[in-house]
Amino acid sequence: MNPGFSSWIEIEPVSPVFIGSNEKIEKFETIVEGNKTYILDFQRLLADDDFVELFVEKAQDILNSQRKDEAMKEILQKLNLSLSDVSLHSFREVLRNGKVVNVQMKRFVRSAGRYYIPGSSIKGAIRTVLIKGNPSLVRQFREALEQFMKEYKQGRNGGKRPNEGKIFGSPNKSPFRLLEISDSSFIDEEFVRFRPVEVKNLLKNKTRIPMMLELWLDSQDESNRVRAFIQTKVDRLSQMENWIKNPGYLLETFGDKSKFVEAIKRGTEKIIELEKNRITKASNPNEFKFILSFYEKLSQENRKMKDGFLLRLGAQTGFFSKTFFTEFLNREELKFLKSIHRVYRRKMNENLFPVSISIVESSDRPPVPKPLGWVRVRFAS
Repeated sequence: MNPGFSSWIEIEPVSPVFIGSNEKIEKFETIVEGNKTYILDFQRLLADDDFVELFVEKAQDILNSQRKDEAMKEILQKLNLSLSDVSLHSFREVLRNGKVVNVQMKRFVRSAGRYYIPGSSIKGAIRTVLIKGNPSLVRQFREALEQFMKEYKQGRNGGKRPNEGKIFGSPNKSPFRLLEISDSSFIDEEFVRFRPVEVKNLLKNKTRIPMMLELWLDSQDESNRVRAFIQTKVDRLSQMENWIKNPGYLLETFGDKSKFVEAIKRGTEKIIELEKNRITKASNPNEFKFILSFYEKLSQENRKMKDGFLLRLGAQTGFFSKTFFTEFLNREELKFLKSIHRVYRRKMNENLFPVSISIVESSDRPPVPKPLGWVRVRFAS
């Protein structure tokens, strides 16, 4: 048995990436001027003692939605600060039925004010594609789900949701404990910007109110990449053999870097094919021709890559990038999913699931729409 491998990896975005921090932009952090909304750089402003003093002085007005903008503008005027100089981003107001609507604004994950990719996010994405890339594991998941659905209908599972314990045991017993990935180096803030993300319905000519997300942009620049350290510790299995459950093919995969890469590429290809198939089922596939073209190019690159792989990473990347499913759910499975997840009860369309796709304009010139969250991963020499 091979002892495993360790290496630095380099990660660069192929399409804009969003990894959320649960940090939302609050209303008092924005100013409306004309038909534009400005997102203020509060981290910078709070470093100014004069700003903090004036902000506290006018706090009551700032927390009043009717007087907030004027109060903030007065503070900036007193400090001789222009709105453009203290803003992270600005965007045109979003109208729905002639009325201005509030847009959700979410920030990218940071540590000490700097942007990075958590190792847990990278590992989670790799974990999903490794499962997808192995027919035996997919079959085990399918069998576990079918058994759970049967018990659920018979009222024999106590209302619990299905989990991976059926296949890997508890998290402490999972063979994925043998895979370790560090947090990444910091992303150059030059490549992180707020951008509107549209959620489009594939079956109806309908677009939800866009979200304003802070994204790691896909600028084609050599400096627009980060590094992380990956290691597989198969040699530790002898110390864990009393509690590691059902390591199976994963030990062989973790023990050999080339097998590890090929397994990920197989799983990635399944995600790409599912997305391509979803788009061809759209009521107006021509509307999504750029997305389909993106996936076709991605598939070609995925097959040709030697010492690396493509990976779907982060939030807003869709149901199939985060689950073990390698084919569309059948109606029975969709009904079951609908019955146990409140979020799907009203929104699920049984003719196509998921029915929506998150799209953002790329950094290409001219810009073209792309799906969120694709990165290129290479092993550093």
